[in-house]
Amino acid sequence: MSEYILVSTTERYKTVTENPDLETVKEYEYYFFGKKKTTFSICKIKNPVTRIVIQGVSEVFPDNSIPLKVFPKFETVEEIEKEIYELNQDDDSKVVMVQ
Repeated sequence: MSEYILVSTTERYKTVTENPDLETVKEYEYYFFGKKKTTFSICKIKNPVTRIVIQGVSEVFPDNSIPLKVFPKFETVEEIEKEIYELNQDDDSKVVMVQ
């Protein structure tokens, strides 16, 4: 059975999803009052011992390598989408699928 995680990228930091141990399945952008705040990536886990790298974008900090085991896991993409779409309230707070 497959497992999935949800990671995000903002203007402050980038979560690196270009990883042979992860497969990006879907991406969503979250807009708040017309400004993109976050990109959510749903990734299929190919290797449970991989690490997730977070890099500073607008802030300078060393790359942070985090073990996958600290991220919540989901059994289906639909479970994650349900969580993401809780942000989809109205025109001022909306979620848009990218891929």
